[in-house]
Amino acid sequence: MGFPGSRPPIQANNIVQEYLSPDDTSYVEDYQAFKFLTDEEKVEIIAREAEQYGMEKPRGWNVSFHYNPHVEYHHFGSSHPMKPWRLTLTKQLVLAYGLEYTMDLYTPRPANFDEIALFHDREYLSYLSKITPQNAQPEDPQYISYGFGGDSNDCPVFDGLWNYVSLYSGASMSAAWNLLNKQSDIAINWSGGLHHAKKNLASGFCYVNDIVIAIQLLLTQHQRVLYIDIDVHHGDGVEQAFESTDRVFTLSYHKYGIDKHGYPFFPGTGNINEMGPTDPTNRGKGHSLNIPIDDGIDDEQYKHLFKTVTGKVIEKYNPQAIVLQSGADSLGGDRLGRFNLNIKAHGFCIETVKRANRPLLLIGGGGYTPRNVARTWCHETAVCVGAELHNDLPTHIPYIQAFQGTENGDGVLYPDLHNVKRHENLNTNAQVEKLIEKAMENLRYLEGAPSVVVNTKGITEEQIMKIREMVDQELEDEANDREYLSVEGQRRKKERNVGGRAERGLR
Repeated sequence: MGFPGSRPPIQANNIVQEYLSPDDTSYVEDYQAFKFLTDEEKVEIIAREAEQYGMEKPRGWNVSFHYNPHVEYHHFGSSHPMKPWRLTLTKQLVLAYGLEYTMDLYTPRPANFDEIALFHDREYLSYLSKITPQNAQPEDPQYISYGFGGDSNDCPVFDGLWNYVSLYSGASMSAAWNLLNKQSDIAINWSGGLHHAKKNLASGFCYVNDIVIAIQLLLTQHQRVLYIDIDVHHGDGVEQAFESTDRVFTLSYHKYGIDKHGYPFFPGTGNINEMGPTDPTNRGKGHSLNIPIDDGIDDEQYKHLFKTVTGKVIEKYNPQAIVLQSGADSLGGDRLGRFNLNIKAHGFCIETVKRANRPLLLIGGGGYTPRNVARTWCHETAVCVGAELHNDLPTHIPYIQAFQGTENGDGVLYPDLHNVKRHENLNTNAQVEKLIEKAMENLRYLEGAPSVVVNTKGITEEQIMKIREMVDQELEDEANDREYLSVEGQRRKKERNVGGRAERGLR
């Protein structure tokens, strides 16, 4: 439930009761002391932290935070890079800084089967809802065809898989509904953003594409939705889902190319010339813009690239709502990423989109160095509410040791992310400008902002496409009929004229 005021009653927020972690050294010195305080004492300390640093709801806009803590309890496997624990760390930082006083907090219910089937194939979902580590059959053709197993085993079967996908999908749906109901101007779900999942395929750690489902909800009231993806990997699942519509424009900034071992960077798609369908009659043509980036891009290059291209897309497409996937694997030092971005450069993207002043759904995504994912999403939560955070992390957060030490960022919110591993920057300024030039050229194919009747009847995009095809066919048939009648009429007129002259001649 959301809080009506800037200071919620204690009983209104069980999340806060469980994880409140302020920084007030006049009361306690560290988390070991803090955790033995009563709930009332904890709330009092975090309230003082929030008051000291001016944490209150913004004036003029409203932000909501959608999060079900049960999503944290799932585990992909000890060696798998995807760690839901990063969500625990994010939540603890958000609470420790007192950011919960700046937002409406929601604990969304899990999405049900029918809601997830707004996009996904029902047979695939049925399989996904029943598979467990105990009953999985790697020799089953469906096991491989649905994206499980294989050499990389990117999408392992783990206990509670269906519950996991239901929780993060439900949170994205909850956030979308808040925007539709005008309860929020910005709605946040850091547990979502799984952009690789296809209609009937698990891919790249993603089983259900919560982004597509959320965008489908937004389309029930908004004519045009802009999807922006700053994950280090191409947002292929979302682009593919909306490739045949002009009501969604997909814009993805990502690493693209072949690595030193000769393999394409996952998923291997998203080059600059990939702009959607090539068929000129497909209304989705020209409604995808991909920005392929090489290793090691730095803060200033990325900020310039993002601001220039995104600004032009918003200007030309004029979206009525924006969905921003803020994958944190584009940070420097990420376990899987190849960029050199620092936290504030990543957050600059949220600042830029926020200034567009459109309903904004902000969601998570990749990010495989948990401590830096948490730092970034905490910072970007603060950006949404217009708060400034102090650099020294509150000392009372659980697992404070995850942020301490040279390799872990020395206990500050904004460490230099080059302190452990820096990738050679293969992007020259001239190459960045060339990329911008090519992006602008691609945007010329976008014929302004499409204007369509808002779909309020729950009609799917596939149904709309079929209806449009039927109407187009009817119009074409009518045109052919008119042409036939015209030709036939001229032929008959000519016959009458010839016949008349002949008859006159015979006389």
